[in-house]
Amino acid sequence: MFSLLEWVADNETMLSGLAALVVIIGVVFSPMGAGVRATMARRGNLASTDGESGGSVQGPGTGQNFASFPPLITDKPSVAVLPFTNMSKDEDKEFFADGMTEDIITGLSCDSRLFVIARNSTFAYKGQSPNISTVGRELGVRYVLEGSIRLINDRLRITAQLIETETGAHVWADKIDRPAIDIFDVQDEVVDSIVTTLCANVGVAEGKRARRQPPESLKAWELCIQAETIWIGQLTATAPRDALELTQKATEIEPGYGFGWVFLGYLLSMKMPMLISENIPEDAKQAIELAHKGVALAPEDPALLGYAGYTVLWAGEASLGVDYLERSLSINPNSGIFRQAYGTALMVASRHEEALEQFELFFRQSPKDPSAGRAYHFRGLVQLMLGDFEAAEKSTLLTIKHAPTFLWGHVTHGAVLAGLGQEDAAQDSIRKLHELGPHWTLEKLHEFIIFFYKNKDDAEKLNSLIEQAWVD
Repeated sequence: MFSLLEWVADNETMLSGLAALVVIIGVVFSPMGAGVRATMARRGNLASTDGESGGSVQGPGTGQNFASFPPLITDKPSVAVLPFTNMSKDEDKEFFADGMTEDIITGLSCDSRLFVIARNSTFAYKGQSPNISTVGRELGVRYVLEGSIRLINDRLRITAQLIETETGAHVWADKIDRPAIDIFDVQDEVVDSIVTTLCANVGVAEGKRARRQPPESLKAWELCIQAETIWIGQLTATAPRDALELTQKATEIEPGYGFGWVFLGYLLSMKMPMLISENIPEDAKQAIELAHKGVALAPEDPALLGYAGYTVLWAGEASLGVDYLERSLSINPNSGIFRQAYGTALMVASRHEEALEQFELFFRQSPKDPSAGRAYHFRGLVQLMLGDFEAAEKSTLLTIKHAPTFLWGHVTHGAVLAGLGQEDAAQDSIRKLHELGPHWTLEKLHEFIIFFYKNKDDAEKLNSLIEQAWVD
């Protein structure tokens, strides 16, 4: 059915050494585009908690037992954002806390991968300190976000924490200090940061949760998130094959689930930057066809559009990747991973200044993103293309710090050092590359770069610098 699976089976030994070295997202948030009809049905269940459906059901947060709780939403990660607490003596800051809560709910609602409880349900808990497990049962959600604001002299301190309702475990927590003088600008900045980082960390939690479940109990989206987790995090010879099998199973269970087809295309497209494709044009063509097939099934899903953009980007179609990613970000501007991808696509399209702006926006929105290492790498590449080797060296060092086994990080670091005239240090970077990826050759690098970069000057510049740094 899908030739890539057979190819992986024939090359398991080689791929075992690459399981943790692939040029993909450090931690990926799996798109949850399916199950919209089921979600709408569950919204009907949630509506029953207001007591209008008859019976003795009480509203949330009243401290009284429900006659029946809404079922836990399991076809998507589900989130309830409790009203942020104003811990300042200034009661005027109450509107700021409420506004921040509402904006976070709105921001999260842009992401089709999440089921977000509406404001009217969560504001029923305002002024209370409810038990998080109880909130999870009452609203039928897997995660609860809670936080507070406090005015300290002329600065605002905002804290936030994401809690898994079933276990009470803290998935993520952070505190943000900002000047209070431009309060509305601060609110916008903080909301963007929380939403972007929150989505990434929900992805981490969902990946861990999916790994604990047997595949036969999973639905299509769960199979895909388990496939992603295996693909990224398991250092075994069978990991690539297992990821493909799970994704194929998702398409068989639910052929109308667009992300399954897009992720198959994504896995295929990854053969190019991994330098393991034996026929780049043919693999690229097949990856693009799968991406188009998935998009046709869900043309307005921002997560699916984002991954389709990634797929066609690696398959050598940067301009098409830009189009897909712009569509994705126009629907959900809070996606850090697709902001990264957009910057990369702009870079490959030789729109360097615009690309740099996107990476700076990514770091401003999500300074602690789990995939920061890869973002530093692509920012370093842009800086290299612009001839700013000193800035590029700082970026590539951060890449190695955050993602030490990322092969392209060592390639680009070596090229940057060559641009600075540091020949010995550049060769040390290439020696590290040989240690981590012994099958990577100068010929394979040249072939991919010429295929990947549509601007010949960019390709020649990068190839020349890599050649200067190269040591066998």
